[in-house]
Amino acid sequence: MSLQEKKRWKEWADRLRQEMMGSRLTDVTKSVDAIVDAIASTKAHKLVHSERFWLGCQAGTSPNDVFAKAGFEIEFEANDDRHVEEVTLRLNPTWRNILQGVIDRK
Repeated sequence: MSLQEKKRWKEWADRLRQEMMGSRLTDVTKSVDAIVDAIASTKAHKLVHSERFWLGCQAGTSPNDVFAKAGFEIEFEANDDRHVEEVTLRLNPTWRNILQGVIDRK
């Protein structure tokens, strides 16, 4: 992943987390295509839909550590062809605690 590509993924993940915090949501489910479109990713369609790509994101291993660093846990299910269509992004415990503190103050 190029530095520019990684920066776009990071900026999108940070914006998503901010939107979720503002809307008081702990998780959202997005289609892989919607994520790719929002990021304007240049990654190959097959790669971004691969189970291997999302396993790397889920594990937070470089170069797919963007979501973990942005405070997300990832859940997905791959089909029989190991193809991923949707991904659930959930705030990690740290961000869920911060969100709960905001909710408790209201």
